[in-house]
Order: sequence, then C-alpha cells, then structure tokens
Amino acid sequence: MIQICITSRLSSLPIVVAYKKGYFEEFGVKVTLHLNTHHKAILPLLDAGRVEAGEVPTIAYLQESFLKKSKLKRIYKGIYLYHSPLSFYSRFQFKPEDLTRNKAYILPVPHTNSIERLFAEKFLEEYAPKNPVKVRYIDTPGFLEEKEFLKPNCLGLVSDPFSSPFLRNFQDFANTLDLPLLKNDILYPSTLLAFSGDAILKTGREVSGVLLGVKKAIEFLQNANRDYHGNLWEDLQLSHFYPHLRVGETKNLLTAHPLIQKGVFSYKGDETTLFPLLKDVYFRLIRRVIQPEAVQSALDFEEILSALEPKKVFDVRKLSSFQEPTNVKLHAPSQINYRKLNAVRHLIVDVNSLVLDMLQGNYSSRLNTDETLQLDNRVKVLVNSMLDSFNAKIELQREEITELENLISILEIKLDRSAVDLQYSEEKYRYLFEFSREAIALVDADTGSILEANNQFRSLTGYTRGDITKMNIEDIILGNQVSNQLRFGSDLSSDTMLSLPDVEILAKDGSKLEVDISFTSILLSPKKRYQVQFRPNSERKEQERLQHEFISNVSHELRSPMTNIRGYLEFFKSDSSLPFNKEHINMLEVIDKNAKRLSFLIENLLKLTTSREKDNEAEVIEIFDPVPVIEDVIHMNSHLAKGKPIEWELSLKKGLHIRGIKFEFSQIITNLYVNALKYTFKGKIGISLKESNGKVEIIVEDTGIGIDPTYKNQIFDRFFRIPSTDNKKIGGTGLGLSIVKSLVEKMSGEIFVESTMGEGSKFTIYFPKINVIV
Repeated sequence: MIQICITSRLSSLPIVVAYKKGYFEEFGVKVTLHLNTHHKAILPLLDAGRVEAGEVPTIAYLQESFLKKSKLKRIYKGIYLYHSPLSFYSRFQFKPEDLTRNKAYILPVPHTNSIERLFAEKFLEEYAPKNPVKVRYIDTPGFLEEKEFLKPNCLGLVSDPFSSPFLRNFQDFANTLDLPLLKNDILYPSTLLAFSGDAILKTGREVSGVLLGVKKAIEFLQNANRDYHGNLWEDLQLSHFYPHLRVGETKNLLTAHPLIQKGVFSYKGDETTLFPLLKDVYFRLIRRVIQPEAVQSALDFEEILSALEPKKVFDVRKLSSFQEPTNVKLHAPSQINYRKLNAVRHLIVDVNSLVLDMLQGNYSSRLNTDETLQLDNRVKVLVNSMLDSFNAKIELQREEITELENLISILEIKLDRSAVDLQYSEEKYRYLFEFSREAIALVDADTGSILEANNQFRSLTGYTRGDITKMNIEDIILGNQVSNQLRFGSDLSSDTMLSLPDVEILAKDGSKLEVDISFTSILLSPKKRYQVQFRPNSERKEQERLQHEFISNVSHELRSPMTNIRGYLEFFKSDSSLPFNKEHINMLEVIDKNAKRLSFLIENLLKLTTSREKDNEAEVIEIFDPVPVIEDVIHMNSHLAKGKPIEWELSLKKGLHIRGIKFEFSQIITNLYVNALKYTFKGKIGISLKESNGKVEIIVEDTGIGIDPTYKNQIFDRFFRIPSTDNKKIGGTGLGLSIVKSLVEKMSGEIFVESTMGEGSKFTIYFPKINVIV
C-alpha cells in the first residue's frame, strides 16, 4: 500500500483522476490518498519516510537537492504534475508610487520555496524597482487563499485561474502591463510527484505503477473536452476532493480552456522558464548563484519518461535516476540506531519524530523523559509542558465547539417552532382571505395575471378557480383604467395604493357589474403582488343620492331666510338716523361677517348639489381673462389674513384667455386661496398664472401645515376632512376641494397637488388656452 499526500489545490488533479479512474489498480498498485496536506508538511513526511509519495513544489525539490549535506538521498523526483500560467492578481490596480515602505504587506504563497514566491519577488522588482516594499510571504493552503487575499493588508496573489477560480473577478496585471514576466503563453513547472527513500528501497515496482497511473491521468485530462467528458466533474465526484472550489467554474476551465491542451497538465516540462526567476531571486534562498546547467541536471526527467513510454510496470530501482552515486546502501531513518548518537542529536531526532506525529494528527504524542537533570531531558520536559498547554487550549476549543453545537441545536429547535408558527399564520391568513366578506383577488405585479381569488369574489363574478388561474385582471376590468395607472412590470420597487370608483367588470355570464376597486401592493416571497378589493357600489350610490337630496333641500330652505337677514342688516347699517354707538357698530360687523360666512357655505352646498345632479339649466359660457377674477378674489378675502405674518407673491400674466363661467372660476380660486390662508399661520402664499405647453397654468402654493401623504388621494372626496388637531381648531365642511375638482373638470381642466408635512402645499391647475383674435 502506497500513501500519497496531495493538496486541495487543482494542481493535484492528475493524482485524483488516476485514483478515481482506477489507473493505479490497472497497474497492480494499491494507493491511499491523504487529502488537504499542506506543501509545508509533505516534505518532512517524505523525508522521514512517513508517507511514500506526495506532491511537492518544484522549487522546494530544488532547494532540497542543492542544500543536501548528506550522501543519503531522502526524496526522489517522479514526473511533473502541473504547469502554471502565473500572473499577479490584486483587489485593485495599484501603481508603483502607491506602495510605501512604511506599510507592511502580506502575500499568500503555497510554499516558501515555490514558483509563486519567486514570481512575486521578480514581479515587484520589475514593477517597482525604485520603490522596494516590505512584504511578508505567508504559507497558505489552497482553501484559505481567498480569505487571506481579501484581507486589507494583502498586496496581491500570484496564481492562475485554474488553481484559484475566484481570481477572475479581480485585477489581473497581465491585462494592463507589458512585462515579459506576464506573457500568457509562458507555463511554469509548478509541482511534481516525489517519492521517499523508503518507497524506492522497498516498493520499486509499485512506484513505477504510480508513475504510469499518473501519466495516463494526465493524458486523459489533456484530451478532456465538452463533447466527450461533459460530466467530468460529476462522474469522478471530484467535489469531495476540492470542496473549496466552485464546481461549475472549474469544470468549465477543464473542458474549455485552450491552455489544457497546451500543457497545463503535462508530465513533460520546459525548465528554461525557471531561469529568469532563479537567476535573480533563488540564490538568496541557498546563498549562492545557481547556473542553468545545474538546474537542468536536477530536473532531468528523460530517463523516467522513456521508461514510461511502453506503459508497462518496471522496477524504478534499475534506473540511474533512482541510484546513489556511492555504494552507500539506502535506508529509512527508522533503521538508524539513534541511541549510539550523542544526546543533542538524540533530542533532535525525537523532536522531529514528535513533529511528524503531530503533522499526521496524533496530538497525544509525547517525548520520553526521566528524572535526570541533563540538558536534553530538561528540554523534553519543557516541550511536553508546551504540548500539554497546547492540548489544554485544544480541549477548551472543543468545549466551546460543543457549546456552539448546543446553541445551534437550540436555534434549530427555535427555527422549527418558527416554521410551525409561520405555517399556522399562513393557514390563518388563508382562512381569513378565503372567507372574507370583501371580494378579494391576488394579482401578479409583473404580468397582471390573477393568482388567487376568494369565495366572495367567485360568488360575485361567477368564475370558478379553474377560470381564475387562466385570466388576467385586464380581462375582467372593462376599459383601460387599470393599465394606464398601474403599468404592470414597471416600477415594482415602490408601494402602490390605487382606488378606482365606478368601474365596470365582466362577470362569467357576460353581464356587467359596477363596482369600486382598490389596489394595494404587498410583498410575498421576493415578488410583488397586488391585493385587489371589489365592492359593489349600488348601496354607496343610493346613500349619496339621499345625501345630496337632503343637502339640496336644506340649502334651498336656508337660502331665503339668510337673504332676508342680510337685507335687514344692510338696512340697519345704512340708516344714519339710528343712534348706534361704537359697540353696536362692532356687533353689526360681527353679525355681517358671520352672515356672509353662512351665505358662502350655503352657496357651496348649492353648487355641490348642482354639480352632482348635472343641472342642464342654461349657463352663460364666456371667454375671459382670469387675471381680473383672481385679483378680485384676493381683494375680497384679504381680511382673513389680518394679524398673520404672511407675505404674498403674485405673478399673473395678463392676456391669456380660458373658456367657462366667471362665477365658477372665482369659486375655484376662492376655495384654494381661502384654504391657503386658513392653514398658513406664517410664511408666504403665492399665486401665479402663465402659459405652459399650450395651456394656462395656475399655481396656488403656501408654506402651511401641509397634507398627510396617507390622505393625499382622499382630500377631493366630499365631506372628507383630515383627522388632525389643527383641522378641528380651524373648522370647515370638507366640501371646498371637492367643489374645486368638479368645477375644474367641468371647464375641461386638470388639477394636481404636491404637499410635504410641515412645509406646505402646492395646487396646480391646467386649463385649455383659448386664442382670441384682437
């Protein structure tokens, strides 16, 4: 059984494919894989013979070869696994002048002695030669790369879109810089398959089987494409080995990217791409300059590749690449008699063995101690104490994890209860919806389709559940009132409240029903819906008819006595022979003022009744300039502003004519102007008249208390008054704005209102402009 350590980066894919496709068994080799082993841990495990094979960085293998002080060879090269099209990536496009020596940057690398580390140093030297920066290189496993990369002090990351698919969302310096180092067609031999001395000594034929299996997997990957291996990722169940990678993105890279065919996965390599990095950078790591010839000999795979060509199992011990230059017999570290060595070496070996145990997950491993006071024994005691402290912290973390698991269990129970409560609330809502006394339908705000309707709606219209699900709201509502105001599929972010009186809807039997409709927007799931209520309006119309008959009768009955009162009052005021003192005259003024107010209210009631009943009495229609009428209204009602700190702004353009009845137009201006005076305690009132887009525009605005937006659509209803303390103090009947709207529509005009609470209101009226030939 051969144990192979691999990382979770995509560079180990050939080993995983060979394992999943059964290539190892095909050549008579049994293999187990150790997943997510960091490059930093693989080298000591190979060196100590704890594992037989592993994926190591190419530069780390060179480091091991050139620093070897013993004649014993502990690590042997196999074949290349991965060639990386490296580039420098960053969260932002920084410039050389942006880098400062006062700040310490970090840069994640898979291994201190790795292609990525050399590439990063070379890139920074070429990109910012006059501005060297402090960079700390951090050995980072592949599944932690993205986390480190997103840290604020991370300068960037050297990698490729195969190993780190998330980098495609960030800045690639190869797209903006013209540096020889960043050419897209350069592939760097990133990692290779290495074997321990024990594996070569004991299992030579099995090692050759591993090489053949990996070689066959690399050829499989080179030929992968969408037509023949569209389900590559799912077929091999590779998500188990690479849980941190985005499965869909990686599969697309493997089956579509042209660099796959050019040799990203290849057991043959071009070492010349290493020389620019090694020449200027690598000598710092080994304290001497390395010549290309030395690198060429260390990375010469020709003999191994030639032996692999027939694709048959052979004994690698017969190859000169796996032979020692001396007659010293290869052996594993476990066969050395450490007791014959001195105490310090004995201590080093024991500590090394302990570290290897911990790398393999055996945290209970300890050093053997005795009661002597020798230096090595005292060091062992200290190391064991450190391990005990380390284990105590681990145990504390385990307890915290247990507490978190308990908390998660409690939260899951609460979530289950919330789900039950939600289900109960949903059933309750459905019951209330289904058996409501109002006819209600739910409509999709995107399409206008009817999603659901309750029992009252089905009884009112005669449609069945099957009919409703196939219908659109515009199929039921006659005319285009809904489509003009709602515009399905647009402006879905804002809330909508719409009331449409006297709308005809089509019942299933073809008859027409007259109803009042109200639309209210609600949010269900992530989509917007309209709740539509249908109310038959026959009862409302009958109530309005009775109401208007009563108002008409009362108004006519009050008009005659009020006329007599005002007539006698004028007689008393005009008779100079009567001995009135100053107090009497003030009382007469109060009576006159209140009599005028009552007359005004009676006229409003009569006008409301006349407008409602649509009297066909002959009325004098004329074409007139509205400016004199507006000036008369302002003059007649100026007494209402006495005692208030109010300023007037008038901008009236003469010469514009409109068609209508002067008295009715004066009623419009009077109601708006009087309202502005009543609800403005200080500030200003403005009236303007001008031409706008071929129409006569009249604006009456104030800086009063404003209108609550909740009641903005109701202020033109008859007898409606906003429920507020200020309205109760000021008083009124709620008829003024209703009369204004009916008279404006009678003159073929339009009225709009804009208001902000506490800042004031603005009423804008548009009348058709009449051209008068002088």
